[in-house]
Amino acid sequence: MLAPVRTSWICLASLAMAACRPGGPRPFAPPVPMVVAANQAAGDPHAGRFPYEEAVAGLPEGPVLRVVIDTDAGLVHCRLDPASAPIAVANFVGLARGLRAYQVAAGGPWERGPFYDGVPFHRAEPGQFVQAGRRGEREFPGFHLQDEMSIGHAFDRIGLLALANSGAPHSSAAQFFITTAPSLGHLNGKHTIFGSCDDEDVVRELERRVLADPGAPPQIRSVRVTRGP
Repeated sequence: MLAPVRTSWICLASLAMAACRPGGPRPFAPPVPMVVAANQAAGDPHAGRFPYEEAVAGLPEGPVLRVVIDTDAGLVHCRLDPASAPIAVANFVGLARGLRAYQVAAGGPWERGPFYDGVPFHRAEPGQFVQAGRRGEREFPGFHLQDEMSIGHAFDRIGLLALANSGAPHSSAAQFFITTAPSLGHLNGKHTIFGSCDDEDVVRELERRVLADPGAPPQIRSVRVTRGP
């Protein structure tokens, strides 16, 4: 079964707010000025804050946001957590649906299209996680996101979906990873967790294949987003 994502301390303090209902989005945190300024200087039309409403526009109504990552090793079913990480969720969904603008090459045009289609799982750490979301050799798609980390988030189970980063604050963007171990405490407080995934056997197979042959890694065929009960 898909394990529920922990509710952030912000929502625990605001359970009366509709925005913090399970699965529902909460308002974006106040912007970090240096992150906004850097994104504006890079030409990001969204300044690192792609609107959640635009990301889910046209999807059926419902409290639960799900994605199916179709890979050549099988399907991975995930549940997103906009109640804890709305900026990360909006960005991921916008990229997956081809709504959020990105750059393929530094200084190149800002493009739109299903970002993750055809992207490989390019990295794995044995017994820890498998990672995807890099187009070509460029590490980020022209923008960065501010971090969304709270006291309630911990890398304490298999299947957590989180944003990769360079190790510096506010350096995540499009790359993500899925954990393959039940306890990765060294990652706590360093990565935004924005969902959880089922299909542990497929995730482990992705990890195995990346490690076995880095030159021919498994690919993402598509990422399908749904919303419903």
